[in-house]
Amino acid sequence: MNDVKDFRTVRITFSKKGRARFISHLDLNRTMTRAVRRANLPIWYTEGFNRHPYLTFAAPLSLGYEGEQETMDLRLEQDMEMSELVTRLDAVMPEGLHIKHAAWAVCKAGDVDRAVYRLQLNGCQPEAVTELFAQSQVLEEKRNKKKEWKTIDIKPVLDTANAQITPTETGTQLELTLPCNSTDTVNPALVTEALRQLPNMAEFSVSVCRLAVLDKNGNRFA
Repeated sequence: MNDVKDFRTVRITFSKKGRARFISHLDLNRTMTRAVRRANLPIWYTEGFNRHPYLTFAAPLSLGYEGEQETMDLRLEQDMEMSELVTRLDAVMPEGLHIKHAAWAVCKAGDVDRAVYRLQLNGCQPEAVTELFAQSQVLEEKRNKKKEWKTIDIKPVLDTANAQITPTETGTQLELTLPCNSTDTVNPALVTEALRQLPNMAEFSVSVCRLAVLDKNGNRFA
């Protein structure tokens, strides 16, 4: 029996849009497991009593968020054309999930460092977003890995977010880059919650799309 390290890892890029944004990470894993089986790919299965395809996801997407360039890794027992893999896997995807690209993995999951998000803020004017970024301190409650709540200042994160604030017919489009790694992750929800706490802020709705995940050099994770 070959060691798992002998098998090559394929990194699949897919989008998660529309109603699929409400698929939880656990259900996404189940959905993809069923899909790779239906696509009849030459994938490597784990050993043991309950054999299943080896699938991993770098930086799982928050429930309710859309994603343009999400990634999933799987291992193949033999080489195959990446174009054929994309065609066969995309053909069995449910609504809202679309396979865009497949290639042999280059980066390791631990190389993920940042993520680029686009926030559609309907009912929130650009002036309010500018006011938030101009504050000297932005305190928010964040839950750590021990499930404990702590107060953090996200102002340093906002200062390095390369924010692009664009007026829209319904409010504001905000594009920004936030930490997304094993030691430091800032969810866009912290930014929108800080906006809601501004004086005289009216109610507004938010939709979030993750545009890309970046490695430690600022390159697209691949």
